Amino acid sequence: MQKASQLIKQTTTNFLADKLRRRSLLCKDMGKRFFIFKSDVDARADSVACFDIFWMCWKLMGIAVNSKKWYITLYDISVNIFVNIYYPIHLTIGLFLVPTVADVLKNLTINITDVACSTKHFLFRCKLPKIREIQRLLKELDERVVAPDERNYFNTGIRNVVRRIMLIFCASYAADVVASAIEVLTKKERELRYPAWFPFDWSANRYTYYAAVLYQTVGVSLQITQNLAHDTFAPVSLCVMAGQVRLLGMRVSKVGYDMSKTLIEHERDLNECIEDHKKLLKIFDLLQDVFWYTQLVQFSSVGLNICLTAVLMLLFVDNLFTYIYYTAYFCSMAVELLPACYYGSKMQEEFQNLPYAIFKCNWIGQRKSFQQNLRIFTELSKKQFTPTAGGIINIHLTSFMATCKMAYSLYTVLMNMK
Repeated sequence: MQKASQLIKQTTTNFLADKLRRRSLLCKDMGKRFFIFKSDVDARADSVACFDIFWMCWKLMGIAVNSKKWYITLYDISVNIFVNIYYPIHLTIGLFLVPTVADVLKNLTINITDVACSTKHFLFRCKLPKIREIQRLLKELDERVVAPDERNYFNTGIRNVVRRIMLIFCASYAADVVASAIEVLTKKERELRYPAWFPFDWSANRYTYYAAVLYQTVGVSLQITQNLAHDTFAPVSLCVMAGQVRLLGMRVSKVGYDMSKTLIEHERDLNECIEDHKKLLKIFDLLQDVFWYTQLVQFSSVGLNICLTAVLMLLFVDNLFTYIYYTAYFCSMAVELLPACYYGSKMQEEFQNLPYAIFKCNWIGQRKSFQQNLRIFTELSKKQFTPTAGGIINIHLTSFMATCKMAYSLYTVLMNMK
């Protein structure tokens, strides 16, 4: 009996130790995938890994979790009620209760961001099946990345760039959170983090005050987690898409030069590249559907917030810590939009270069059917592809500049109205 007890104890100890070891290795691997810039240039292409933070943030919200246990569903419902629904409501009502214009503008900046975040959350939630379909197609394209130069480009030109994008967003949001906390802690009077309405008198005693501050802190932390998922998806997906178009160009430009292959094999290689192009077009259509409303909300909220933050900084900021907070907030607004616009331009450029890559293949001396398919492929590749928000705003660097100009124009109007 004693031996059986010792055996059970030893088995349990080994099981727990093995479980802790696996979790440690998983955390270490996640840290490498998220925050290490250098990667093995010969590593296998894995575009799905570029979206790890996106899915991790959704899991923190209780969504995209494989388990269907009751407490996960309860957590998901609670987050939706208390963060995605009540949080913007309590800020919006508080907008009408503040006494000064400075408080109205301060509340309005966070209110716009919060309403936009909740709106994007529900929009993205409806698009999660299509995002999974995008990743499935990317996984099929990754299987075509076998040449050493293609793997080298994927790891240096896509994977490392995605990691830099993630670091920029994380650093921007972290700076915003730290600056906000310092700005609140340096105030002499007892105030909320953001002017808002509560169904109880938060200033009655320290317990109600701490409860209100705790709710706002937890709520804004979850909102930032959601924003990290929403705001990184567009630049990461467009970066990966641009890279996959470049990889297709690299593959198709090599067709016909391998003298060990027959003419039929060369034609098969060309047909495989045509199939890759079809998958890229399907991915583009799916991305366009995801971006249709989400990026329209993004452009609108960022333009308004850049304008209002500039007004606050120039007219109503009266101490150093508040100025630092709004400077960090202003920069985070620009970071939300600029990477997506840059890689939207990059993707458009890669599609424009694809016909030239097709022409570089060794098409002279190939079969007539090869040359016919090549001509059709070249004509199809000439079509311009630019992602749009709502079908009216191009996700392009020109749109970023137009948003900044719009914000400046609105700022000028508000300054003239004072």
